[in-house]
Formats: sequence, structure tokens, C-alpha cells
Amino acid sequence: MQESLATRQTGHLKSMHGDLLKRQRKALLEKCRRIAVVGASADPDSSSYLSIEKFLGLGLEVVPIFAGRQDFLGLVCYDHLRDVPGAVDIVQVYSRAAMDLAALAHEAVEKGAKLLWLEEGHAGPEIKKILAASGVPLVEGESLEKEYIKHFLFVFAERRLSGTERRPVKVREFMTMHPVTVKPSDAIKEALDKIEKGKFRHLPVVDGDGKLVGIISDRDIRLIHPSPLFVRPEHAPAQLLMIKVRQAAVLNPVVIGPEASLEEATKLILHWEIGALPVVDKGNVLVGIITYADLLREFLARDKKS
Repeated sequence: MQESLATRQTGHLKSMHGDLLKRQRKALLEKCRRIAVVGASADPDSSSYLSIEKFLGLGLEVVPIFAGRQDFLGLVCYDHLRDVPGAVDIVQVYSRAAMDLAALAHEAVEKGAKLLWLEEGHAGPEIKKILAASGVPLVEGESLEKEYIKHFLFVFAERRLSGTERRPVKVREFMTMHPVTVKPSDAIKEALDKIEKGKFRHLPVVDGDGKLVGIISDRDIRLIHPSPLFVRPEHAPAQLLMIKVRQAAVLNPVVIGPEASLEEATKLILHWEIGALPVVDKGNVLVGIITYADLLREFLARDKKS
């Protein structure tokens, strides 16, 4: 009995400690506006590239550390963290095999970093010792993008409203109305053509009555695209005509209503780790779509007006 009580008390203390650390982290991130990103990928489909786009959309200042490159997403690049003028708030690291994390930790301390965020893997004892000696917190194996979005995407939107406009922000205010769609029986090639022409990433799939059936993304299409290992290049277009949208689409996707709040949409996108939400009415008829890109474009527009 005593052992059970002690176990429960220990668990309760651990839970309280975890909640305290989360609150401290949120308070710290709220003050951090300048992020030095080390080890990001130049691939537009990579998680690091997409995260930087979202940081910029949130109004954060990003400083890419990218040796041998002059610019990245229109931002000036630096070969080393120590070359960056001024202080930085967060050093976000996508670690690679050849990266000297100990040297980077020293540079982060010299730059006055309030936080070192290691996106993948874990730091060794040497790095932890360097940071601890200067009081720089370390976060390992978590997503900084998700942390900012979770705590501040909705908050940033609310703050950009004037005093007379302070109210719950509705999905209908942010969504793209009358989005381009495809039918389940359409060829994958038709979906691909629409995505390339419209320069967007997601297509809602609807039936003849305009009711939502599913959603298909450029990533879904790439996954089902005929492989050159099995299909000769000259035969690929014909192969694409044979594959139907319903074979690659995500059926019965997560959806939201137009009168739902932006906070609800944000929570759904984060929870399900998706890039877009089809917006439907009570009869499941598609009325719009809301994506990360829609949200971030709107925030940038509000910044210009303020």
C-alpha cells in the first residue's frame, strides 16, 4: 500500500514537472523571434524546407546556415553560425553525420541563444555539458514548427485583429472558396495537370453532386506515378491515363465546417499531421478548402495592413 502510494506520488510529481517545463517552454518561445536554422534541406518537399516556409509565414525571422549557398527562400545564407551578425534566439538543428555538434553548441552559446533545438536524434554528454554551463536549454527529438503552430498560430491571428474586430476567427474567412476538384473516375494525369497548372498541392475529390469523397495531393500522385524501373518513359503517359484518382486519393478525409473557428482547424491539422482540410456544409457538399498556405498568406496580409 505504501509502495503504491509512493509510486503514485512520484508519478504525480513527474507530471507536474512535465507541465511546468511545457509552460516554461511556451513562455520562452513567445519571446524568441530570430531562428538560426542549421542543416536544412534544399528539397522543397522536405520537412525542414516546409517548416522554414511556415516560420516565415508566422512572421518569424529565419537565418539559414547553409555553407556554399548565397540564398535560401530569398534569405541570405551564412557558412557558419558564428558568421551571423547579432544575436539569435533559437538555434534549430537538423543534424547530419558530418556535423560537429560540440562546435555548434559553443557557437550557439556565443550567439546568446536562448534555446538549442535538435530536431532529430539526441545530443551527447559533451553537448549537454556545454549548454548547461551557460544555462542554454536543450530540446531533443521534437518539432519546433509544431510547437510554434500549436501555441501561437491562432494567437498570432487574434493579435492581428484590431480592438473592434476581436472575435473568434472563422474558417470561412480563411478558406479558398470554390476550389478546383476532380472526380473519383478521372485519370491521375488529369489531377496532375490541374495541380501543376494551379500550382497547389491538394485537390478535393467530389462526386457528381459536389459531395466530398476524398482528397488527393501531389505527394499521393508521386507515390503512385509509374516508376521508370518498371515502365518505359514513353509509356508513362498512357499508364497515367489508366490509373484513376480513386486509386490514389485519401477517402473519407478529415473535414471541417465553414463556421468552425480557426483554432479548431489548427488543432485538426496538427493532430492529424495533414496539410489541408476540405470545408463542407452539413450535407457534406464541398464549399472550400483551408491549407497551411491559406493560413500563412492571410497572416502575412494582416501584417502588411497593420
